[in-house]
Amino acid sequence: MTKAKTSKKPATETTFKAAAETVKETVEKTVKEATVNLDNVAEFSKANYEALVASSNAAVKVAQKTNADFIENSKNVIEKNVADVKTLFSAKTPAEFFELQASMFKARYDEFVVESARANENLSNTAGEVTEPLKARYEEVAVKYKFPVAR
Repeated sequence: MTKAKTSKKPATETTFKAAAETVKETVEKTVKEATVNLDNVAEFSKANYEALVASSNAAVKVAQKTNADFIENSKNVIEKNVADVKTLFSAKTPAEFFELQASMFKARYDEFVVESARANENLSNTAGEVTEPLKARYEEVAVKYKFPVAR
């Protein structure tokens, strides 16, 4: 009976070793795949972050330019208003006063229309600058993962 037990022991050891080797290979393969996937996720996140930073930098530049334009425009409007008031006080008759006033209103309205058109154009142009990095990133991801891409 002793022989029967000893002959089964090596078979059990062989099976155990084979199972251990299979588990070891499976774990190594899984760890390697997980590491590659983790690297992909890190690379993906880094690219998203860089696109967001580029977009934010563009937005800051737009805000700074818009603020500078607003301050300059406000300064010009104040100077024109002071000059207009002086001109109105120089009127010698009520008819001259109202004529000057109508002329000033028309000039200010025309300036307002021009300034509004310029501001709208700047906004349209800068919106593209701000969204471009994000759009480019989306298109890259869309191509990679076969998402629809708007053209």
